[in-house]
Amino acid sequence: MNEEKKRILELVQNGKLSAQEAIILLEALEEGAVKEDSSASDTKEQKEEPSTSFQTDKQEEQTSHQEKQTDEKKEKETVDSTETIYSQLEAAGERLFDFVQNTFNKMKDLDFQFNQTVEIPHTFQQAGEQVDRLDIDVANGPVRIKTWDQPEIRIECQAKVYRTEDREEARTYFLDHSMFKFENGLLIFGTQSKLMKVEAVVYIPEKMYKKISIRVFNGGVRGTNLQAESFVIKTTNGKADLTNLQGEKLDLDTVNGQVVLVESELEKVEAETVNGTIKTEGVFKDLGLQSLNGNIDCIVTKQAPSIMETKSVTGNIHITLPYGVAIDGDAQSNVGNYKLQLNDIDIMHEKNEIIQKQVKFKRTGTGDERVHLLANTKTGSIYIRETEGQ
Repeated sequence: MNEEKKRILELVQNGKLSAQEAIILLEALEEGAVKEDSSASDTKEQKEEPSTSFQTDKQEEQTSHQEKQTDEKKEKETVDSTETIYSQLEAAGERLFDFVQNTFNKMKDLDFQFNQTVEIPHTFQQAGEQVDRLDIDVANGPVRIKTWDQPEIRIECQAKVYRTEDREEARTYFLDHSMFKFENGLLIFGTQSKLMKVEAVVYIPEKMYKKISIRVFNGGVRGTNLQAESFVIKTTNGKADLTNLQGEKLDLDTVNGQVVLVESELEKVEAETVNGTIKTEGVFKDLGLQSLNGNIDCIVTKQAPSIMETKSVTGNIHITLPYGVAIDGDAQSNVGNYKLQLNDIDIMHEKNEIIQKQVKFKRTGTGDERVHLLANTKTGSIYIRETEGQ
């Protein structure tokens, strides 16, 4: 048995057997040895009777012969087991190779089909005097929207149509899978096919709209100098970058993307992302920011909001408030810490345990404005400061 164990170890060292295979063989050897010992013990008990020296020699000869047969049988079983394992591994390897090869061939065919592309430029245009609501929905491609000094609404599209090399076929496919219509003050533009990528630049007259709604599945949204009573911005996989928005309400939602909202004045903001950072800077009365996996950086330099709630699971929270503003604050973190860089605050309650840290604080402030602040993160830290005094 020792020789067979050495042989198995040599196979492992030479890379011909894995550790798991060696364990299986060694266990098989041990089971064979146990059976052999049991069989030999039974035979010995049956043969242990008074006998002549001839009978003793005969018994020893038989025992030796049996041991030899057992060793040969065990060696054969070991070889057979090894060959069986190698056969199974070889068959599994062949199946894996076939699977990878088939997958690779399918991917090559798919890549070849997607490499067959045609780019089509197209422009949609609509008089903008009666348009007070915009609804934009793009499945694949970024959307950029901004104001200009012309009276009409213009949407410039650069479409990349896959799986074709014919220009007319690509143009027909783009038009068949695009929507552009105006009805009762609502202008709708949409492309829902994932077999084409559409980069859309939307130009709208500068005025106050009732509602601007933009949804993008795969691509970012960029908006500049927009005015609306209500904004709805939603992306699944892409960044939302908004500058100089003015209006009453913004509902912003992303799954995998960064949120940037700067130089804006809005009554109420609700911004949420699953995987991405959030950065806001401007004047807001009611501000709610939430990121599952990302930092939150909120800067309010002029007028503080009356309600400010910031929540994160794994990210840090940075908040900058106007100098001297009155505060009712609550900062909470499970694993992280908090740091308050505020003058003249009163600590109302403080908890500093290993798995729970919390501080509630107040400040009278120098004006009538008061911000009710909640900052909550599970594993990140919280930093609250104010701008420098005049």
